[in-house]
Amino acid sequence: MPVTLPLKTQQYIDPDALKLITSLPALGSDHGASDHDLGFLRRFFRNQGTQTLMKVYKKLYMVECRRITPLTRAAVGIAARVYSNIRGFTQNVQVCELLQIMAKPHFQAMLYSHDKIACKEFGSIPLPGPSPGEEEVVKVVQLIKSNEPLGATLQYNEETGGLEIARILRGGAADRSGLLHVGDVVHEVAGVSVYGKSPDEVVQMLNVMTGPISLKLVSHETKSIPFPESKMRVRAFFDYDPTQDMLNPCPEAGLAFRRSDILHVVSQEDPWWWQARKEGEIHAKVGLIPAKQLQERNEILRRTMSDEDIPNSSSSRSNSRHSSPCRISPKIARSKRVRKTMYQAHQSGDFDTEDIPTYEEVELLEQTPGKCRPLVLVGPQGVGRNELKRRLMALTPNKYEEVVPYTSRPRKPYELDGREYHFVSRSEMEKGILTQRFIEFGEYKGNLYGTSMSSIKDVINSGKVCLLSPHTQAIKFLRNPEIKPYIIYIRPPQIDVLRETRRNQRAMKTLEGGHTRLFTEGDFEEMIATGCRIEEKYGHLFDAMIVNSDLILASKEFAKVVERLEKQPQWVPITWVH
Repeated sequence: MPVTLPLKTQQYIDPDALKLITSLPALGSDHGASDHDLGFLRRFFRNQGTQTLMKVYKKLYMVECRRITPLTRAAVGIAARVYSNIRGFTQNVQVCELLQIMAKPHFQAMLYSHDKIACKEFGSIPLPGPSPGEEEVVKVVQLIKSNEPLGATLQYNEETGGLEIARILRGGAADRSGLLHVGDVVHEVAGVSVYGKSPDEVVQMLNVMTGPISLKLVSHETKSIPFPESKMRVRAFFDYDPTQDMLNPCPEAGLAFRRSDILHVVSQEDPWWWQARKEGEIHAKVGLIPAKQLQERNEILRRTMSDEDIPNSSSSRSNSRHSSPCRISPKIARSKRVRKTMYQAHQSGDFDTEDIPTYEEVELLEQTPGKCRPLVLVGPQGVGRNELKRRLMALTPNKYEEVVPYTSRPRKPYELDGREYHFVSRSEMEKGILTQRFIEFGEYKGNLYGTSMSSIKDVINSGKVCLLSPHTQAIKFLRNPEIKPYIIYIRPPQIDVLRETRRNQRAMKTLEGGHTRLFTEGDFEEMIATGCRIEEKYGHLFDAMIVNSDLILASKEFAKVVERLEKQPQWVPITWVH
């Protein structure tokens, strides 16, 4: 039977350790522990390090229980004053001894540590060493850095306490070197340890450095296989400023862009943050942009907060009506022109709910000879879309053509089927509405009116340029691979310019029933407000925008847009090309 030997009397004997050692024989007899295991435990509890550790633990535990507060947080300052006050009394032996003690580095380090602990300025968790059987692969790499950023972002790993390379930006100095990899742990920068430093502090260190820079790294266990540079282009459907994005892990590495900008997404390796540059800027820096999934989540949160903060305004919207003119018989005087209300307010709001706009993958589309893309003019009522169409058609009458609408009303004696309208029965129109043959439709004085998809295709196939000015909601039906519309937003000018130009021209507003009157101040304000809502809801779908502050200038700009469309390839949804 094993014999328990007493601990050495000259060293500290921990009572709890002694109890554990004296209970070892019972552990062997009652639980069948082997002599080898018991011997290991006996040596472990006799070890001086274990004894000291248990003593320190008890002391710290008692301190924590008593919640002892430090007497001072400036022990270093007090020691410095004492040293300064007594150093003139070197004839005293005790003073000389005290000066020697206070001059020792270990004593000064102890005072410094005391103040840090008293102020609770604790450092980060020490980096763990390698697991048994593993060896860290330490490498020192040297990069040549100019004034440009390094092209890598850092993150703090809460599990290991180390600073890791989070991502490598395509085209940056780090990417060109091929020496840095995602997951590498940074230990030193230019010989300076980064232990205890935050990612921002290390980035600031790197930003001010130029020329050769050495980095001491611990390689990641598994090297990620680099993906080839993506060729994907997207159209942005929102504005983005990385400096205002609280979620951006590195705003300095972010890429700012505006709605409708074409972006070249070079990397989608990170599911939350893509890397992109603006199209056409080959040598421009690559920056971080929120991925589609992340932007959708952010927009959902933003809308949820807006719904809570802003009262429901659907009731106020339902009072406004937007009209879309159909083709009218030339026998009817212009001042008596009848307008048919499309998308009546009681059936649907002015601006229905759509998918969350983020990005749209696009590709360049060359103009097909003999098949011109339809020109779709959208904008608030009264902004001048029809007048711009009329002026464009007057320049080259044989080049452009408007769509002949459908109606269920009886044909008048002077009208021809297919010239003013396509005259069909009400049941046939209702069937067409149910089968979604019409991009827009409405009812006026008991008769149905609508613009069909087949009529638009007929104009396209004839080789002429189709001109449309539908209700804004119709563009989501028009925007498909068969039609490939070119959407132009006619924007009202500032209200003072709008007021001056319309009043000078004595512009008239067409009302229900064909009646007209001069524009009022309320009409101007409503036009501006409606235009803002249209831009906010559908602005990401516009291919061009013309401000109609002056009809002559706006007509010239309209002609330039058409000429550019005919000669230059345009970015369109990728499904329109393939």
